[in-house]
Parts: sequence; C-alpha cells; structure tokens
Amino acid sequence: MTDPVNVPLTVCSNTNNNFFFAQIGIGKNGLSQQQQSGGGYYWFVVINRQTLAVEYNQIQTQPNVVPNIGNLNDVNHILILATMGVGLNNPPQGALFQFLDVTGGGMELRRIEQVANQFNCGSLGTFGYALVSVLGNLNLPGFEVSKIGGGSVGPILTIQLMPTTVNGVTSYTPVQLSNA
Repeated sequence: MTDPVNVPLTVCSNTNNNFFFAQIGIGKNGLSQQQQSGGGYYWFVVINRQTLAVEYNQIQTQPNVVPNIGNLNDVNHILILATMGVGLNNPPQGALFQFLDVTGGGMELRRIEQVANQFNCGSLGTFGYALVSVLGNLNLPGFEVSKIGGGSVGPILTIQLMPTTVNGVTSYTPVQLSNA
C-alpha cells in the first residue's frame, strides 16, 4: 500500500460583475459556479478532511449572513470560499466577517474591509477573495488571497492538502504550496 500524497487545491475567484464565475480544483476533481445575473456572490464549499468529499456547496449574496453549515463547523472539515464579482459596497460584514475571522481570515480580509470602508464601491468597483481553512472556530490563520477592482479572473489561491495518518486514519490539512 502506498502512502497518501499531497493533493493540490486551487481556488479561482473573480472580480467581474457582469460574468459571475469561479472554480475550485481538489486534486483531479473540479467544481465550478456560474451565475448569469444578480448581485455579487459568496460561494461556500465544505469538504470532509478524511474523504475530501464535498459536503456543502452553496452560494449566497448576503454579505452579513453566516453560511448554514450547521454541524460541519468542526475540525473534521475544511472551508473553501470564493467570491464572484462582489461590489466593495458589500464586503463581508457583521456575522459573516466574524465567522470568516475565526475561520482563518486575516490580512486579506481586513484589506478588503479597509478599502471598502474608505472608498465604498466608487471607482474601484469589485473585489475577489478566496479563503481555505480548517473549520471549528480555531482562530488559526487560513490561506487567503484578494484582488481589488479590474480584470475578470483572480485572485487565484494555490495550496496543497497534506495527508497525515494516525491510527490508520488519514486526514488532510491545508498547507502552503511547496517548491519541492
């Protein structure tokens, strides 16, 4: 039996507010979202840390509502978030900001908040944000990236899921993309 290997995880967000599109790649499995119209979107995906199976996959437009992940908010699951054309007038706020903060959001989340608070939507328009982190309100840093205004694709977050086997059970943890 071969030991498990790192699994690539890529999250593609976008800033375009006319074509709402995002992709998530977990190993060789791909997920995509495309919305034709409406407001900017927050796409939440929760995967199981042992099977890497998708257990929650929903989009929402509300910038202040925590996704209804229920009992999946534990250390056995990983949160993946990608935004699609969200205006700077609708950055994460209130309960959603607090949830993202304790779920791994950090400097990039605060960057969006600061720019949105200072300039609103104005000339900068939209932002893209991607976050990957272990759930469970651990208040540990996640992996995140952001892009403000312009273009359509991006930001793109590339990390890996590293397997660890304890007592015959393999669990995956998000780690920085290796240069090896």
